[in-house]
Amino acid sequence: MKNYKCRFQYSFLMILFSGLVFISGCSQTKYAQEPVSIPPGIDKILVLSFTDASDGEDNSSVRCPLSGKTFLTGKIHAGSIDFLNNHMRKLLGSNQNFKFISSEHLKKIQADQENIPEIERFINTGKKLKTDAVLTGHIYRYQDRVGGKYSVESPASIAFDIHLVRVADGRLLWSAHFDETQKALTDDLFQLSSFLKRDGQWITADQMAAAGLEHLTEGLNLP
Repeated sequence: MKNYKCRFQYSFLMILFSGLVFISGCSQTKYAQEPVSIPPGIDKILVLSFTDASDGEDNSSVRCPLSGKTFLTGKIHAGSIDFLNNHMRKLLGSNQNFKFISSEHLKKIQADQENIPEIERFINTGKKLKTDAVLTGHIYRYQDRVGGKYSVESPASIAFDIHLVRVADGRLLWSAHFDETQKALTDDLFQLSSFLKRDGQWITADQMAAAGLEHLTEGLNLP
């Protein structure tokens, strides 16, 4: 009787696991962040809008001008920059060390700086607004799923990064990036935990971006 019970439990687990395998909704996630403690003297941090770094190209390799890392580009879903900006404000806005600026205000400040290197624009903007550091990021790919929760023609696929730059000398204090294209569990069994966390569903680009941004900012030890 005992052996029968064990065989039944084993069979049940195998059936359950097999069922999970054939349901879609897993992911191939690439997070990269090193926790950092903001150094002394960095009391005011200006948070700038994410920028589109895809160059309007699909499936091209683009190198980040700050970290040097390369990303595969893709379509930038309409509203993605606003979504990431708003979610960043939601995550950091309650901390008084962070100062946010609207895209319109930023355009006015940087109106005469279009032809200078990006890092110099960050430094100049930080100095004009009297902040100690600048937090900003690039979007390389932001493609929403085509389909529904349980079946898709193509999955959500996102790549973006974040950087903390010291205004005084332009030093890159911290960088982190998120790069993910959701995949079926059958393509990567090692992603079972991620699959279960997402209830075995194909998620949207905004859901993926929100989770990625929350994960990355966890490495930023706030003052």
